[in-house]
Amino acid sequence: MDQMNYTAPQPQPTQPVYAQGCLGAAWADIKATPGYVGKLLVLGLIMCVPILNFVVLGYLLHWSREVPFGGKTPMPAKYVTGKNFEFGFYAFVIGLVVGLIVGVAGMILGVVPVLGWIAYMALALAGSVAISLMEMRMIMGYTLGDGFNVKDIWQVARRNVGQLLLVTLVPGIVATAIVSVVGGVVITLALLLGLGGAMPSILASSYASSVSAADVFSIVGLIAGPTLFAVLLVYVAGMIVETAANAITVRGLGHWVARYAPEWTALAMPAAPVQPTPGYPQNPGTPLQ
Repeated sequence: MDQMNYTAPQPQPTQPVYAQGCLGAAWADIKATPGYVGKLLVLGLIMCVPILNFVVLGYLLHWSREVPFGGKTPMPAKYVTGKNFEFGFYAFVIGLVVGLIVGVAGMILGVVPVLGWIAYMALALAGSVAISLMEMRMIMGYTLGDGFNVKDIWQVARRNVGQLLLVTLVPGIVATAIVSVVGGVVITLALLLGLGGAMPSILASSYASSVSAADVFSIVGLIAGPTLFAVLLVYVAGMIVETAANAITVRGLGHWVARYAPEWTALAMPAAPVQPTPGYPQNPGTPLQ
């Protein structure tokens, strides 16, 4: 070996090892809130109300914003505030813009059989991740424009893609699977219950020489009543489950930013940052030594 031309291998950068993943840390924060189940239920019920539901995401974003600044407080007691509505609306705008872009791209890709649809699904997932990170950057800087700094978001997102995908996609996928399976079973049982209740009327009508409109409406009502009630029940339960998943995702993004994009705290300057919680480390993402 030519010692004069030998260059020692350079140490490769490694990802730090943390005591908890971002999802685990988020769930621990939620459980640390007294009465967290009741709070998630209330937020889920608010999610059922059009327009007013903007406050839910604003609420979660504001609560999660404290993490990169070293804050660790319980979920706030007040849900509906002007700030929560305002920044929840900003988050809606971000989702709408990215959704439109992904939708147009999907129409173009849909022309290509199979591969086009696969590419569209991948793009849709990427869009979902982008929306979540854009919303987090928006709340860190407290302006809508901060959420559309695509160049910075792209650079930051590559710092730990694995954790980012886990935080932004897994809770939603799990929630969707639970609601789909359980909701499908509940609605099917309700439909069968309605059919069972209407069966005597159906049999009686089949032997009658003529069926009146009142008989038809009675049969439809017997079938539709339990089914519509089940659909409403599944919808409300679905909103609650979705809200819980969003709470984990948004709080997890707070931990992700604290670990991999701590410079985003500077976006709040000169506005007053969140005051750290006494006894909680300034950087809640401090790795294990």
